[in-house]
Amino acid sequence: MITTRRYDLDWLRVIAFFILIYFHSAIIFMPGGLPLIQNADTSYALEVFVNISSQFRLALLFFISGVGVAFARKRRSNKAFIKERSRRLLIPLLVGILLIVPPMVYTEKLFLGEFVGSFLAFYPSFFTQGTYPVGNLSWHHFWFIVYLYIFCLMGIKVFAWMENAGKQRLAAWVEKSSGLGIYGFILVLLAVEIPLRAVFPGFRDLIHDWASFSHWFLMFMFGFVVANHAHILDNARRLRYISLTGAVLATSLSFVLFGRVGLDVDMDDPLMAAKYLLFCVIRMTLVWCSILTCVGFAAKYLRFNHPLLSFVNEAVFPLFILHLTIITIVGYWVADQSWHLWLKYLFVTSTTIVSVLLIYQVCIRPFNFMRLLFGVKPKASIEPVTASLPGKKA
Repeated sequence: MITTRRYDLDWLRVIAFFILIYFHSAIIFMPGGLPLIQNADTSYALEVFVNISSQFRLALLFFISGVGVAFARKRRSNKAFIKERSRRLLIPLLVGILLIVPPMVYTEKLFLGEFVGSFLAFYPSFFTQGTYPVGNLSWHHFWFIVYLYIFCLMGIKVFAWMENAGKQRLAAWVEKSSGLGIYGFILVLLAVEIPLRAVFPGFRDLIHDWASFSHWFLMFMFGFVVANHAHILDNARRLRYISLTGAVLATSLSFVLFGRVGLDVDMDDPLMAAKYLLFCVIRMTLVWCSILTCVGFAAKYLRFNHPLLSFVNEAVFPLFILHLTIITIVGYWVADQSWHLWLKYLFVTSTTIVSVLLIYQVCIRPFNFMRLLFGVKPKASIEPVTASLPGKKA
């Protein structure tokens, strides 16, 4: 296992979560998606950004989460690990559904003209008028926390195996493969994607989402594997331009062959079935090469500490919890303004970032009770990020 602090992985975690702000803000300026606030003018450039990044951004988040779990298990028994994950995930989930999601749904209903009145008048109907989007009750982006918690429980036995016998076997395979073996993970992804995606195209309700659920669980476990094998990180850094080339080619092929990064499947048509197989190969190549590109370039250029890193690294989970509600509220106001589209986009993203960081600094960071509600470690248990050199013991 990697025993020294990897600042590149910390930076990558921060960047991955901050991208969520730009991603969800972009949806306001393109047709469809969440939030349901829609600007009158739309941007094809932002639509392309959303279509491309949506193919790997969640995979990257689960990958980084798997890395984090590997370090969270240090010096913890399975029982202690489950207790810690329950506290840091289930409490924010409850807070999110009770307090964070309702203002977002309320704002959307105001925008759509489906509700008129105050938030206090709306709040009881959040729980009594059925499920979103027809009704109001929803977990919105908090589905990610549910999936992550389940992955932590599912992985308990695998974690133990990977930290012992599995670690040795994989290390031997990585050394024999001259580094190129890291692309073999694409075959593992395909083994899940091909049989499941046509049947379960993707709806995040845990019941009809077996393709995405399995895909993200693999990415989560891949992150755990990487955290136990420094050689894989070294190979990702060395092969970063190959990974980048693979990601660019796969993305280009998706647009050229399918017109967009997506495919509607009719398996009764033999030609469509062949097209579906090709699509799966291209998409999984896009996903894994994109992840390796991010990891590789981070390992090359972000292996340094900075005073800002500790602050933003700790703030990213509150950022995740709060960002979409703030985007929705700000977007609701911005949509009525006569500004240029890109000025609106800049205002929504910048206001959201500033608001989240201010809320974290003033309302969450100083108080252990608030830290508990937003999934942040208590102040007394924070491990300091030292300025040790990469590769040296902190």
